[in-house]
Amino acid sequence: MSELNFTPEEIAAVKELAEVALALKRGGYLGLIKAMTENGDKFLDTISEEKILRLLGVGNAALEPVRELETSEVMEIEWNTEELVSALLKALAKTNPKEVPKVGMMAALGYLRDEDVQKGLGFLLTLAKNLGAAMNGKL
Repeated sequence: MSELNFTPEEIAAVKELAEVALALKRGGYLGLIKAMTENGDKFLDTISEEKILRLLGVGNAALEPVRELETSEVMEIEWNTEELVSALLKALAKTNPKEVPKVGMMAALGYLRDEDVQKGLGFLLTLAKNLGAAMNGKL
């Protein structure tokens, strides 16, 4: 069997390729890329031009209101989104949907004594109030 001889440049390229592969693996993308290369023809069949155009249409419609926002509003939305998503992810990490108990009216009233439930409900009710005001053209 012949011995492989690599130049320092080739060795550096292989190391870089290995680092990229590890980063893709850690990010969960390596399997996706592998599936795309193994099933490329099926993958392309599922992504038709019509579906892409639909997605672009929906994306454009969703972004249209963003274009009308003031810079200060965008900054507030960015901060609020970071805070909300962080809180939601922490809450989801601690909440197993399969272990959530059924709650009747009396138990629901009991939950209202909990400071954390009060805070969560306060947020949801404030959001509902602001949503309604925006829908009524008051914001």
